[in-house]
Amino acid sequence: MRKLSVVLLVGTIPFLWACSGIEKGKTDRILATVNGQPITEATLEEEAKSLPPYVRPILETPQGRAQFLESLITRDLLMQEALRRGFDRKEEVRERLNMARRSILLEALLKDVTEKAPGLSDDALRKFYEANVDSFRVGDRVRVSHVLFKDRAQAEAMARQSRSGTPFEELMKQASKEGGVTADLGFIERGKFDKTFEAAAFAAPTGSVAGPVRTSYGYHLIQVGEKKPAGLQPFEEVKGQIAADLREQAQRDAFETLLAQVKQKAKVQVVGAPAGEPPPPPGAPAPQPGPADKPAGREQAPAGGPVSPHGGR
Repeated sequence: MRKLSVVLLVGTIPFLWACSGIEKGKTDRILATVNGQPITEATLEEEAKSLPPYVRPILETPQGRAQFLESLITRDLLMQEALRRGFDRKEEVRERLNMARRSILLEALLKDVTEKAPGLSDDALRKFYEANVDSFRVGDRVRVSHVLFKDRAQAEAMARQSRSGTPFEELMKQASKEGGVTADLGFIERGKFDKTFEAAAFAAPTGSVAGPVRTSYGYHLIQVGEKKPAGLQPFEEVKGQIAADLREQAQRDAFETLLAQVKQKAKVQVVGAPAGEPPPPPGAPAPQPGPADKPAGREQAPAGGPVSPHGGR
């Protein structure tokens, strides 16, 4: 009950617009009223969609749904009290509400634009594949999973467990509990990971566990899976990625078209500049960000690094 209440109260502001998004056809059966304001079955169902995944199973029981309804009642009571005290008329609160409203409207617009982007037939996907066939040629590949420890002794102890027959999946679970990093890296090619890591992965036979292998990141145990020779990736293997890429491009094109249309219709006049800088002369191109203007933390990881601290590449 306490967990549900906290989760719901954190989302109080978005609730102001939640009811407008309720799907047609949902039941409008009233479950409770709060000072005359109804809470319907449709409201409960819609609000449940915004709950974190770890909370949703609670709603599968009558007791859980009753607790959820009680949380909605609590939130509505507090919302009404906030309105009674006039918080909705405070400038700071009004601005935050306006910001939330703008975000929701923009999200709805972008969703509408991207969902209307044209779909792609299998024939169109295959034509793209055939027109760009060279881009689907790959080098030798091997599928690998690994466990990484900073401490050599931990890695060696786990290697002994592997040699004694402990499944690698169990070792990965154990490593996660002991401070190690684990990851299924999928198929890797040469030249994209640490050379020592790659050499061990490609040299070990399929189905084996190599290591500990030392890299600049620490000590790895590497499970070697299927190996594929260099060659052309089959259409069926890359079809899904082609569809995703072309869909994304179609959505970008639709957005750019919309933006061009609204700009053409609009009258925009820049009458001031941020940070006290003079406004640019009419027709001047927008300034381009230099290296110092790039957001921090977006540099690419070095090519030799097999994983990040989170287990990704």
